[in-house]
Amino acid sequence: MLQLSINDPEILAKICHALSTELRLEILSLLEHDTLSCLEISKQLSYPLSTISANVKILEEAGLILTELAPAKNGSKKLCSSVYLDVLIHLGIGAIIPKDSKKYETSIPIGNYMDFNISPSCGMVIFKENNEAIDDSPFDDSNYFLNPKRVDAQLLWFRKGYVEYRVPVYDSLHLKPEFISFSLEICSEAPGFNNVWKSDITMWINGIEIGTWICPGDFGDRNGKLTPSTWMSGSTQYGILTEWTVTDGGAQLNQEPISNICLSQLDIQKGKYITMRIGVKDTSEHIGGINIFGEKFGDYPQNIIMTIGYNNELKKLPIKEK
Repeated sequence: MLQLSINDPEILAKICHALSTELRLEILSLLEHDTLSCLEISKQLSYPLSTISANVKILEEAGLILTELAPAKNGSKKLCSSVYLDVLIHLGIGAIIPKDSKKYETSIPIGNYMDFNISPSCGMVIFKENNEAIDDSPFDDSNYFLNPKRVDAQLLWFRKGYVEYRVPVYDSLHLKPEFISFSLEICSEAPGFNNVWKSDITMWINGIEIGTWICPGDFGDRNGKLTPSTWMSGSTQYGILTEWTVTDGGAQLNQEPISNICLSQLDIQKGKYITMRIGVKDTSEHIGGINIFGEKFGDYPQNIIMTIGYNNELKKLPIKEK
């Protein structure tokens, strides 16, 4: 959820302007469940490409969508993806921030990465519209990771390299962060599966390496609780739920220390978005790959969850003098 305040009139005006036309609302509606190019949006809405591109730029500048360039047959194309499904606006000047504002949490589809650099073996599983059948990628073709439908991926894997996510953050309530965490289900990537297959999995936040975890295996000895029955046997079925947290006291993985990196080093308040990169370095001792699970695959019904916690005291926003 995007939270806005009348005490930040510049940001509020930019968002309201971006939402002020039916065309831009139609674009956001199209992007609710899919990543589309400007040309695809133009065809679906029957507007000239130049008109769509101009309106996409307004939505991007307001932080309501993210765009990236991808290779196309005749050059490149701009892919667009939605960021928020809800917007909350605080119109009271000097209002007390509600208790639920002390934690900002957002869900990131595992296929909504904005950058990647991977090596085979690699691939992903994309659910079809009925959510029953599954569509697997051409195995070991890293170019498939450019598929516009990747936002619907429920499982992705690669041997080494990384995927990187960008999560917009609006600090309009002027709260001081106390921690940031990323929660996701992952495991190693072995041929078929292998419950004893170590992999050194590393996470970076805002370009800072926060730590490495030695994952014990790639698990396929039983069916994943959410894994579709149509998924081939003898393959990865489920992972381990991990929570990577950084505070002023250092970084932790599932409440166990992994490094001395502190929250202040990440500068999470300075940018318009936070980057999270996860993968396997080619200099690791155990280059055992990684599987990342979505909300409909594995054991846990969640995507990647980013949480930012703020200080425990309620703050009163400053009242501006007339």
